[in-house]
Amino acid sequence: MAALKSSLVRQVRLQAGVQGPPQRLTGSDLFNGHVGIPVMLVYPQGFDVVRAERALREVLRGYPIITGRLKKDADGHAFVDCNDAGIDFRVHACRGAAPAYGVERPMGRDLRRYFKPFLPWRIVGRDVPLLQVDVWRFDDGGIVLSCYGPHSVFDGVSFWQFMQDWSRACLGESVPLRSFDRQPLVDAVADRPPRSEAGLLYDPSMTERMGLFARLGWQALHLRKAVLRVPAVLVRRWKEEARECGEATAAVSTSELVAAFCLKHMSPLLQPGVERSVGIVLDLRARRRLRIPRDYFGNALGYGEGRSTAAEVASLSLPELALRCRPTAAQVAHEELFDLLALMERYRQRKAVWRLFMRPAAETLRAGFILNNCVNFPIYRIDLGQGGPAWYDICGVAFRMLMVVAIPEGDDGVDLHLTARPGELAAVQTALQAAILDAARQSGRTEAVGALSATPATGSGALSPA
Repeated sequence: MAALKSSLVRQVRLQAGVQGPPQRLTGSDLFNGHVGIPVMLVYPQGFDVVRAERALREVLRGYPIITGRLKKDADGHAFVDCNDAGIDFRVHACRGAAPAYGVERPMGRDLRRYFKPFLPWRIVGRDVPLLQVDVWRFDDGGIVLSCYGPHSVFDGVSFWQFMQDWSRACLGESVPLRSFDRQPLVDAVADRPPRSEAGLLYDPSMTERMGLFARLGWQALHLRKAVLRVPAVLVRRWKEEARECGEATAAVSTSELVAAFCLKHMSPLLQPGVERSVGIVLDLRARRRLRIPRDYFGNALGYGEGRSTAAEVASLSLPELALRCRPTAAQVAHEELFDLLALMERYRQRKAVWRLFMRPAAETLRAGFILNNCVNFPIYRIDLGQGGPAWYDICGVAFRMLMVVAIPEGDDGVDLHLTARPGELAAVQTALQAAILDAARQSGRTEAVGALSATPATGSGALSPA
């Protein structure tokens, strides 16, 4: 990785001129932790930085929680003081042309160039902005935009809502006021009885917990991340096969199909003699009875899991296996989800959310991965005045994970941001190449469909963070 030659040309603490009531972090917020998540958007065409900064300041007026600071109250509970202390906005001038990042050149270790990390345990009670924005502008006008903030303040749905509002402001459109009041999530479960576990969350013994974290840390040293493209021609073929397979499989989603594909080709390399697990991240805003506002800015996540034996993974058709890559009806029942939120709230009250663990995360140590469906995020519609980005990237994680993202072309194709062991990545990559060529032949297409990362699956994909 060649050194990035750059100079800081502007650094400003953006304040909105608006304060809000303090917001105590929920159990769901604290479960996700203060870990930072750098998000990269690449704009080869660039954008007007002055205009973008002005629009960002305007949008922040509707998001007083972002311009606040994480603190603890007299009882030791974490909250956001919406005191308008501001966010950091920096502009860097970079020598040379902007790197041609894309599916043939994912950012990999280059990610480290573009963000300034913070330590999760050194953010509460300190003057650490809850959002850091870095604009890296190259000599040819191309821009890499880096946004970085703690997961405890927002989840993916919230983040991309905020980014879309920034885009609206850049385009001169009105931006609606959003909901960030945490109290409804607390009130919704105030009368539910305490439990030691709910859904897929449980409180392991200290010995088990220490063992899990030690094994996850060791596993992280061996994981790599690759970006693999599934073109529209292959997605459409899979959907057609699902419809032909029967009524039960006709409605399987793209993310379930690609999860099944990855599971089928990773399974021979996973631990034998144990069930295969696909942990699923759920957006609870979609559950009406929970009464979480659809525009809620915070963490509103639930968790499901699909399980199959190794023999079933090998024998089931792709559409049939896709049905196994979704949560069970019991896991998404409203009572179960209420219990999940109640469990996190009880542990928040005890200042013990750190004790909770997600079973599918433990299963990634044996024979599973986490599925994060991001297909509906407006990633490539974040237009800051001169068109949307040409590429999106994010770091790997400390466990096997499959993140499914729409592609810039806006058709049925998807990109797979897959964190796994090198051999598992290579197996998926090889199988995907064959499936793409077969789908192209069956559809009568002869043009090139080079849809995989040029970086070898065993090479320098983005490493899991330490």
